[in-house]
Amino acid sequence: MATNIGSLTGFPSLRHILLCLIEARPSVLFNFLLRFLAGASLSSAVADEGDLGKTAWAALTWTLAIFAVYVYNGVTDVHEDQLNGSRRPIARGELPPTVAAAVAAGAATLAFVISLALGPVNVGMVVVLLALGYLYSGPPFHLKRKTSGTVTIGLTASVLTYYAGAHAYTGGIDVRTHLVVFVLAASLWTGLVGTTTKDLPDMEGDAAAGRVTFAVVHGERALRLAIIGVSLALPAVVTGIVLLMEDPSLRLPAAAMCLGGLIIALLCRHPIPPGPLRRRPYAVFMITLYVLHGCVIAPQVMRDWPLV
Repeated sequence: MATNIGSLTGFPSLRHILLCLIEARPSVLFNFLLRFLAGASLSSAVADEGDLGKTAWAALTWTLAIFAVYVYNGVTDVHEDQLNGSRRPIARGELPPTVAAAVAAGAATLAFVISLALGPVNVGMVVVLLALGYLYSGPPFHLKRKTSGTVTIGLTASVLTYYAGAHAYTGGIDVRTHLVVFVLAASLWTGLVGTTTKDLPDMEGDAAAGRVTFAVVHGERALRLAIIGVSLALPAVVTGIVLLMEDPSLRLPAAAMCLGGLIIALLCRHPIPPGPLRRRPYAVFMITLYVLHGCVIAPQVMRDWPLV
């Protein structure tokens, strides 16, 4: 596998770092940043004042930790990614796993060091996040091999990210109903809909790699039915709760989730042959997440920093 002077001397080149950024999936990094900012926005809605400077540094720290987790995941997923035809840098042989592992370790260390200046709670949350990443990808745990492990890690990391954003802005967290409902709804969307739609295009490769996900065990038809079920049921339950709360601030996110769930269900109503079409439900899941968080962040930004 190709290397260069930078990797031989222990310092990854700028090109390697950029490849690691691609490996970490910028769309995923952006979604975690949106979760963090949504937590801060929801907290700011009920707080008298907040610390924007601390929030910015904490967001950088959190993004570095997520970057480290996903690069390390790429290092441990080489076999599966190659079987699934992934075009990410490690799978296609452009980024040496040893270099990627070094970059991941460096990013994790930097995230920890910066968190020391933000207080013990921030340090603890960064450590927990990095530990979740290792439990998901690293030996001997490899929780990624089972759907239950993926759902558990996804839900926990999602909730923790919202809490980290809220804590960074206010120095604490004022638990209000609208905050709890949004965090749980968005986290369940990630854990249930995100996990199942992500498994759909990777079924064959996961089976060949020895994973025992729901998709591998029960097959494509059962997975499609599960996706349809969670994509329709979860938005319906969330919408019902929002209507009972009579909280207008959550109606737009609930509507976005309903629309996203309906589109995903329609995409999965018929058998989908292996190939690019199987990635569409996951793409809709991701776009829905963008919209959900935008519905929470944008009104708060406009309230605190009006254009006129």
